[in-house]
Amino acid sequence: MILSIAGRALVLGLSTGLFCLGFCVPLLGPVMLTREKTGLKESAASIGLFLAGRLIAYLVFGLVFGALGSALTPIWSVKAIFLPALYAILGILMILYGVVQSFPHIGFCRMFTPRFQSKWYLLVIGFLAGINICPPFLLAVTTAMDLGGPFQGMLFFLVFFLATSIYLLPLLFSGLVNRFKEIRFAARIAAVVAGLYFIFLAARTFLFTA
Repeated sequence: MILSIAGRALVLGLSTGLFCLGFCVPLLGPVMLTREKTGLKESAASIGLFLAGRLIAYLVFGLVFGALGSALTPIWSVKAIFLPALYAILGILMILYGVVQSFPHIGFCRMFTPRFQSKWYLLVIGFLAGINICPPFLLAVTTAMDLGGPFQGMLFFLVFFLATSIYLLPLLFSGLVNRFKEIRFAARIAAVVAGLYFIFLAARTFLFTA
């Protein structure tokens, strides 16, 4: 039973991991590339915090959907409001991050700099990324509901998380390139662009699901 659940989660995670990569890299990549003097150890710690946030979200969803199963099906109607709000929050956070990192000496930016540099920022971004209702996530939720049990749901989401996280490992080597000012500047621009993209997603999702 356990091996069967793990196998299904592994296949789903590996087969949809590139989709997750396209969602998470615009969030995590600019943050890691804007930070100065980050070696392999610091890069691993940053990825670890981001993944810890995702893991918390995945385990919570696995527990809830595994325990309550199909009884939760009606709540998906709220995604018309929840998903655009999630995208908008991510977009605003990324734009703020890019602006604050670009103008650290301005009073407004100086006030936010410690918060964006703290470990909690990556944890929060990872958690918000983890509760994104994307197609792979919906497949995982559906499977967890079918399994019918909190332990089974958490196990499925744990293995699904591990499989999709493999695709983020190349970011470990971001410390090799972010020592260059040009790379850090481009990453700050990328953070703002990513923020605008997520705000666009928020508006589009709201319009098409309302």
